Amino acid sequence: MMDRADLGSPAWWDEVAARGTPLLEYAADCNVTFLWRAPAAAQARAVYIDVYSHTPHPSVGPAAMRHHPGTDVWSWSTRLPPDWRGSYFLMPLGAGQEAPQEGGGAALRRWWVGLLETNAQADPLNPGPAHGGSWGLPLSPLLLPDAASHPAWAQAGPPQGRLHQHRWQSAALDLGRDTWIYRTAPQEANDAPLVVLLDGQYWARQMPLFGALDILTAQGALPPAIYLLVDAVTPERRALELPCHAPFWEALQQELLPAAYALEPFSALPGRTIVAGQSFGGLAAAYAALHWPARFGNVLSQSGSFWWPDPSDTASGGWLAGSVAQGPAAGRPLRFLLEIGCYEDQMLGPNRSFHQALRAAGHRSMLREVRGGHDWLCWRDGLLEGLCELMNDFDETQEP
Repeated sequence: MMDRADLGSPAWWDEVAARGTPLLEYAADCNVTFLWRAPAAAQARAVYIDVYSHTPHPSVGPAAMRHHPGTDVWSWSTRLPPDWRGSYFLMPLGAGQEAPQEGGGAALRRWWVGLLETNAQADPLNPGPAHGGSWGLPLSPLLLPDAASHPAWAQAGPPQGRLHQHRWQSAALDLGRDTWIYRTAPQEANDAPLVVLLDGQYWARQMPLFGALDILTAQGALPPAIYLLVDAVTPERRALELPCHAPFWEALQQELLPAAYALEPFSALPGRTIVAGQSFGGLAAAYAALHWPARFGNVLSQSGSFWWPDPSDTASGGWLAGSVAQGPAAGRPLRFLLEIGCYEDQMLGPNRSFHQALRAAGHRSMLREVRGGHDWLCWRDGLLEGLCELMNDFDETQEP
């Protein structure tokens, strides 16, 4: 396609639209060509692309698409393994929006973040359904032919259980936020397992989880349960509350859990309780169990940010790993399922070290390194798989 004489002609674009983007050529790996078509009135000075866990971090220098002179075609090509799954977006820039030439990585990062809300866009020629990032950033899916994909997402329909949207007005935190309480396979039993899902706004709004839970519950892969989804509110609030922040977890237990129980009763046993999260949420889930083992007995951490508080720490497992053998959970075995993507280079070491610290302290920990990156399209499959694994092997001997 890219070497044709009619590159950029209406007939060429019609063929691109029929095939869908990105364009794929198969060999041992896949040659993947992303395209952007400049609108007739647009005066794009540059077009960038962000392929999660593949293109360089913007603070290093974003990946720039190539303009083909005399056409409205911009392209960027790369090679990816045939089982690649992940998200990407395009970022065209106009006059006055060029990257800063001074200030280094910090200036590049500020420039990039400042443009995300106004300039980032999903790929309009990608035939897959666009989805939103944590805060609604438009993303396109890229699932190459051998990519894993949990079938429950394709089968899911509208929620079939009982769903409550509860506004948690926290006196302790002086903040209000949305939460969602969902009971699958409605029944009146008050000993149903409880699953606390961090970044609940994503699983409620951007990629609704309820229908997939219904499918797995109806199939018997999951027991009937209560799911409590907790909104992170804003990026700034998330960065405060999820990295090992005791006031958040104290307020959640003292204020939110009783309110949720009044709507849908659930078990008080830590062995029948899971806390799950991604990135900072994965760190927070582990922190909650280690510091309140009488409430949280099971952890599903996906791409946990165990480097915290030092972003340059790519090996030790961070502050939390250093405190695993101390505190309330010492001598009280907990269950951890840690998942990390093979393309998350700088986070592999901290997750491995944290896993080793858990095992050394006597906790039941499984580390799963999966084919994927730091990406919701990877986490959505691992979340379902991890919940099925944990909830079908509960430790009923754990007591409050």
